[in-house]
Amino acid sequence: MTPNKKGMARVRFLALKSVIAEELGQGYNRSDVFQKHHDALQMSHSQFTRHVRKFILGQSFQKPKKEPPSASSTALAKQSPKAASKRHAFSPRPLNFHPSPDPELIAHWLSPADGSEK
Repeated sequence: MTPNKKGMARVRFLALKSVIAEELGQGYNRSDVFQKHHDALQMSHSQFTRHVRKFILGQSFQKPKKEPPSASSTALAKQSPKAASKRHAFSPRPLNFHPSPDPELIAHWLSPADGSEK
């Protein structure tokens, strides 16, 4: 595809709008219609489907809105706070730092973990 002036793909789509709408009405899927008119439209498939939704089906793209939590879910959270959250706050362990550790302690650290020392 060669770069075009902004909006020219829309103009080419609107010029073929009645033909595209008729083919979609006959039962052809969008991919087949797009492949048939690709050379004339000179746009991507995703842009073609957006134009079909907007200009032929009359639908506009809207981001899904987040709905507030329903009353039943907030009531459930109020009834059982332990069941709602199983995570606990972070609490660091105390750090025991010895600048010159005991040699026996070092030997214990370097020994095998399973205790199979013989």
